[in-house]
Amino acid sequence: MRTLATILALLGATSLAAAQDDPLKTARDLYASAAYVEALAELARVGSAGAPPATTRDAEAYRTFCLVALGRDAEARAAAESLVRKDPTLSIDQFPDASPRIATMFAAVRRSVLPQLIRDEYREARARAAENAPDAEARLRKVRQLLDTAEHINAWDQTLADVRLIVDGFLDLAHAAQPPVAVVAATAAPVVRDPSPAAVAVPSSAKAGVIAPIPVFQPQPNISPALLSVVRQLRRSSTIDVVINEHGTVDEVTVKQPVTPVYDKLVVAAAKTWRYKPALKDGVPIKFVSTVVINVSGE
Repeated sequence: MRTLATILALLGATSLAAAQDDPLKTARDLYASAAYVEALAELARVGSAGAPPATTRDAEAYRTFCLVALGRDAEARAAAESLVRKDPTLSIDQFPDASPRIATMFAAVRRSVLPQLIRDEYREARARAAENAPDAEARLRKVRQLLDTAEHINAWDQTLADVRLIVDGFLDLAHAAQPPVAVVAATAAPVVRDPSPAAVAVPSSAKAGVIAPIPVFQPQPNISPALLSVVRQLRRSSTIDVVINEHGTVDEVTVKQPVTPVYDKLVVAAAKTWRYKPALKDGVPIKFVSTVVINVSGE
């Protein structure tokens, strides 16, 4: 019985020593008591103790808090940037000790750092996709997650919108019937082709005396070269039905042969701006459905 009591006492002492030797907890307590210099000393011990990643991350966060409290703003910002680069999705809200001043600084750092970080991650993900690497899709999905984060915190610009279109195109390609292949630079825009009048979707009884509409303004879809090169890997054209009214403007666009959701949206957006000389039946303008093929093969 005495032996058991001795063992329990030793175990209790060991647990107490372990609790007392928790530098992160000690640092938090020191930070809460405004002993910022002493807290920094304790946090330095976390990095040298081979702590798990989550503990190291929390220690870096509290180091940033201490630097802010000490007025060492340049060091605090550098520490916050390092933290964001290591974990771009980290939310400062999970730290109850973060003051409004810290939250404001951290938000500004994320808005500053995240766009370039996304572009760097995208370049790496695209290179992996071009190599057909097994982790390519996972990397692309990570970029997509970062893009969502950037939009949520108002760290958004047009270049990120373009990156999202391209990333979505790659992800569509990853699920296509043909496997992804190496991406090459695109040099030409899609080719829009209106079919001959005999091929348009008009009731056969109305063909007699009908003159098909004539394109007046038919700009190409605004496709970035990188997205276009992704689309070309599918080796198929987009086919749409365009409803042209009596004034020569487009009332409706229906995708008959899709390519990818991202690309199809851009095609539809372009088609809605097209203008025609309206179709005529016995000299009178009429509504007309024209089937248009947009060739993305590059041929």
